[in-house]
Amino acid sequence: MNTNFSFWRRFSRISNLKLHLLLCISAMLFTCLVSPVFSQTEVDNLAVVVNALDKDEWEITSSLSIIDLDEPNLKRAIDDEVVAIGDVPSGILIHGHLAYITRFDWLSDALNDGILIVNLEQREIIGYIPFELGAYPQQMALVNPSKMYVTCDNVHQVHVVNLDSRKVTKVITDLSFNRTSGITILNGKAYVTNPAWEWDAVAGKSIYYQSSVTVIDTQTDTVLKSIPTPINTTGIVNDGDSTVIARTTGDYNTVSGSLVLIDTTTDEIITTVNTRTTPGAIAINSQKHLFIQGGWQHPGLLIYDVPNQEWIRDRNDTLTEFAGGSGMVFGPDGNLYIAKPDWTQSGLSTLLVMAPDETLLKTYDLGYGTDKVALVQLIPRNEDANNDGFVDIKDLVIVSRDFGQRGPGITGDVNRDGVVNILDLILVSRHF
Repeated sequence: MNTNFSFWRRFSRISNLKLHLLLCISAMLFTCLVSPVFSQTEVDNLAVVVNALDKDEWEITSSLSIIDLDEPNLKRAIDDEVVAIGDVPSGILIHGHLAYITRFDWLSDALNDGILIVNLEQREIIGYIPFELGAYPQQMALVNPSKMYVTCDNVHQVHVVNLDSRKVTKVITDLSFNRTSGITILNGKAYVTNPAWEWDAVAGKSIYYQSSVTVIDTQTDTVLKSIPTPINTTGIVNDGDSTVIARTTGDYNTVSGSLVLIDTTTDEIITTVNTRTTPGAIAINSQKHLFIQGGWQHPGLLIYDVPNQEWIRDRNDTLTEFAGGSGMVFGPDGNLYIAKPDWTQSGLSTLLVMAPDETLLKTYDLGYGTDKVALVQLIPRNEDANNDGFVDIKDLVIVSRDFGQRGPGITGDVNRDGVVNILDLILVSRHF
């Protein structure tokens, strides 16, 4: 009797697995056959901005605002302060339809260091990745769809995050790390900036040491090399090909900032360019032109041609209309999006949109301290059954598991019609 029961239980499990597999394959084949019918997919082009001002005495909390870039009415386009962040947000990265926001709090003992996860479609916080107290997470970079590097300047480390488990799985340390800040990834290597400063409370000023860029093998998470760079190397980007550009700001007094071009095939410095100013935010376009916010001495945008190693606009020929930007990013349309913060109670922050011909296209009026911006093409993601930011085979397995069930709130009911059937499988399959 027990033998027969055990046999039927194993048979039932095998049959269920086969049924799930058959349903997945059938849905994918059917989707291929009828894909022209389902070819129309709505896409929302959005700008996600971080309002970083957080002041309890002013009753202002740091937040996210979301802008519909396709909406012609600039006021209606803005969903202002839609998600409260709190504390000090230091970076934003968008992966799929999820936004990851690093934040920390240097004024309290609360365990607030970590990464908030925001579902941009639902416009709500859906998760949190905790970091050790006092780590001060800064910038993020994706190694692959399930792995992220995060610089942590207060502990001089790079943390490795598993996005599936939403946990820090490893901590990379090295003697070259000193106030780890910016990060970019190119050709299987991560490049991390080390501004190497400390605050001298007695002298009332920052003391700067030897800055550097640390090179990490992203497969093994091991440090390959440290490249010495000029004072206060903070920002860093890449040209998508073979060059990394690090930005140094100097000492904000007698030492000017510079651009350091690094060849990623040899990890040697190609050239160091004196900006003769204190550069701010940087962004690079598809033509490999680097746009740089000039300092207070030379406000406006400077432009440097990376391949030809020459200035298009230097400090004496800046685009002054776009001065004061704190965060910048290029869109697929070639437009440059510039977050221009207001750090007062006036709430006069703006997002400027500059066309490729260097003219002002739009000005969005935002909230408080808008200093970071990221872009996303958001596709409706009800089909993301496990809410990990992507629609893939894992979601198809969930729908297959729930196949045939009826009622409200079933995970596999992606079209929300109260029943899990072939329509749900097709919806997931076509959004792979």
